[in-house]
Amino acid sequence: MPLAAGNGGEDEAALECPQGLAMKASHCTPASVTKKFYRRGDHILDDYIWISDPGTWAPDPYGTYVQAGGYIYQVNRETQKVLRLIGAKANLNQ
Repeated sequence: MPLAAGNGGEDEAALECPQGLAMKASHCTPASVTKKFYRRGDHILDDYIWISDPGTWAPDPYGTYVQAGGYIYQVNRETQKVLRLIGAKANLNQ
């Protein structure tokens, strides 16, 4: 007999994320492992690092860039509003 929604107790989480799926589905990743992902228009207000010399990967060499949650973003210097996602830090040559 299938379990009704919300009645599965501790085993319900195991049914939602079978072994091997945790690496493929973002909803199966524990909150402690997931990184904060900002979208265009969001404000980055904490847990970021200013990038003073963006290097050759920067589409605008005079733009303002920050690293937050493993990603590089171009932001408005005054408002810290995300203008665009540049990419994952691990994929960029700095």
